[in-house]
Amino acid sequence: MEEQPKEQAPEQAKEYKFTPEQLKSIKKFRLAMVPFRMILALTFFSMIVGGPRRFFSETPGLIFAILFSLLLLVERIFQAPDIGGKRKDQGSALFLWSSFGLAYLLALVDYYWVRPHWFILEWNWIYPIVAVSCYVVGQTLRVTAIRTLGRFFTISVRLHDGHRVVKQGIYSVIRHPAYTGLWLVNLGFISVFASVFSFAAFFLLGLPALVYRIKIEEQMLVDEFGQEYKDYCTKTKRLIPFIY
Repeated sequence: MEEQPKEQAPEQAKEYKFTPEQLKSIKKFRLAMVPFRMILALTFFSMIVGGPRRFFSETPGLIFAILFSLLLLVERIFQAPDIGGKRKDQGSALFLWSSFGLAYLLALVDYYWVRPHWFILEWNWIYPIVAVSCYVVGQTLRVTAIRTLGRFFTISVRLHDGHRVVKQGIYSVIRHPAYTGLWLVNLGFISVFASVFSFAAFFLLGLPALVYRIKIEEQMLVDEFGQEYKDYCTKTKRLIPFIY
């Protein structure tokens, strides 16, 4: 689909424009920061369970750490810097990540502190297998979405200069493959611990948070592209082909 020139809104006219060289430098800097983010995140998780020795001595903790580190690295390699444009999250990011964070917390507390005394779901190797499978499928979907959207892919809900409706590739089947991938990746993260409390939080809070996020994003796109995006919605599903 050809890009149609758009008249800039007053707010967008003030937007700082980054050159390709500046964007490359920012991306390199963020990639260089990945090891520090890994260390900080895994240190935080390990402190919840009583320290790194206890966290990494358990198979679920080790698998979680590997998958989480891979997520940070892969997304920084493929994702363009999430800067510029007009941000329109409306609190959806806080709701989404808080619900996922609560699911992580419950998974860790349940496995390391509650399970030694009693448990509802008995842990076995089927859970790591499910976790890795969800992660691989989810991460593949996210990378495919990131590469298809290019600079239009952002972590926050925002529009960029020259933004357009992308309809090719995986976007010809579902409208939000990156969110499908995100959901699967996070399902993998909590599955490895086999925590019924974490599963409950993930489905009762995480799923509504994701749906709310999609609603905010789609409203932004309808406001921007009007009937073109509405027509696109009638031909595709949100997250799961032929279902939803």
